[in-house]
Amino acid sequence: MNKITPSFLLVSLSLFLVACSTTSVKTTPTESIIQPNPTAPVSEELLLDVGIDIFEPVPIENNKEVVAEFSQILKAEANYIPIKIAETVQSSGNWGAVRVVPNKQSEMDVWIDGQVIKSDGATLKLDITVRDATNKLWYSRRYQGEATRFAYKDRANKRNTEPFQYLYNQIANDLVRYYENINNEEIASIRTVSQLQFAQRFSPEAFGNHTRTDNKGHLFITRLPAKNDPLLQRIETIRERDNLFVDTLQDYYNNFARKMEAPYYEWRRAYYEEGEALRKVKAQSNQRLIGGALAVLAGIFSQNSGSAAARTAGSVAILGGGAAVISGLNKREEAKIHIEALQEISASLDAEIEPHTLSLKERSVTLTGSVTDQYGQWREILRDIYNNETGQI
Repeated sequence: MNKITPSFLLVSLSLFLVACSTTSVKTTPTESIIQPNPTAPVSEELLLDVGIDIFEPVPIENNKEVVAEFSQILKAEANYIPIKIAETVQSSGNWGAVRVVPNKQSEMDVWIDGQVIKSDGATLKLDITVRDATNKLWYSRRYQGEATRFAYKDRANKRNTEPFQYLYNQIANDLVRYYENINNEEIASIRTVSQLQFAQRFSPEAFGNHTRTDNKGHLFITRLPAKNDPLLQRIETIRERDNLFVDTLQDYYNNFARKMEAPYYEWRRAYYEEGEALRKVKAQSNQRLIGGALAVLAGIFSQNSGSAAARTAGSVAILGGGAAVISGLNKREEAKIHIEALQEISASLDAEIEPHTLSLKERSVTLTGSVTDQYGQWREILRDIYNNETGQI
C-alpha cells in the first residue's frame, strides 16, 4: 500500500487553493422586443387584452438564502415584477390593453400568472403560465436571468436601469410568438368568451347558457347573443366603466412602481454585493478550513518521520494549519455580519412600500384598503349600477 507523504499532502493543498481561486465572468444578455410589422398592421379587432395577476412571492421556506425579515420586500416584489412585465408587453405594440389585475377581478382575453422562484439581485427565476379566456393553456415556462456586476455599476449614469429587462423582453416575445400561430377565428372566439364572461357575472340567467365547459376544462361558445340585445348593450357600457376603473388603478400601480424603483434597485444592488461578499467569505472560510486541516494532517504525518527537520516542519504546519482553521471560523462569523447587513437593508425599505388608498372622482366615493379590497368594493358598485339601470332593486 502506498504511503501518503507530507509532500503529497502539501502539493494537494496547493492544487486545492488554486482550484478555489478560479472565477468566472458573466456577460450581459440582450433580447430586443418583437415589434409589429409596419407594412401589415394587425386589425384592432384582433388585438387581445392581456391581464397579469399579482405573482406569488418567493417561498421563504424553499429558499435558504432568503431570510424571514425580507417577507414584506418579497411581497412588494411580487407586485412590482408584474408591473414591469405589463409595461414591456404593452410597449411591444402587439396587444390591446395590458393591465395588472389582482386575483383576476376583471375579465381579460389573456391571463399571465407567475411565481417568483428566486430573486436575490444576482438571479431572477420566474415560473410563467399563460392562458386565454377559454381557459386554454398557451404555455408554462421557467425563465431565469443572471445579473452581472455591470448591471449595478455606476448608478448615477444608469438611472432607471432594470437589471433583468432582457428577461421581461423574453416573456413578451414568447407571448407574441404564440399569438402569431393563432388563427383569426380562434382570436375572435377568445374575445367573445371574455365578453360573455363579463355578461354572465351580472346576468347569469340571461347569458349563462351561451358557453359550456368541455371535459378538458375549456370554455366554448354554444350560441351568440344578438348584436342589438339591449341587456348586452347595457352590460357593455358597464364594462367600459370597469375598464376605466382598471385603468385608474394602473396609475396606482405605475406610481407604486416609480416609488419602489429606486429603493428596490438599491436593495437588489446591495443584496447582490452583500451576496457576492457572502459567497466570497464562505469560499474563503471553506478554503481555510480545509486547507488548514490538510496542513495539520501533513504536520501529523511529519511527526512520525525519522527526520528532525521534517518533525520541525511538521510542527510549523500544525500551528499554521490550526491558525488557518481558526481564520476560517472567523470568516464564518464575518458572514453573519453580512447577513445582518442584509436584514438592515430590508428594514430600511419597508417604509417605501406601504399600501395606498385610492379615491374615485367620477362617483365621489372612496375605496379603502388594499388594491384587492378596492377591486372587491368596485365590483359591488358595478352591480349596484347594473341593478339600478335594469330596475332590479
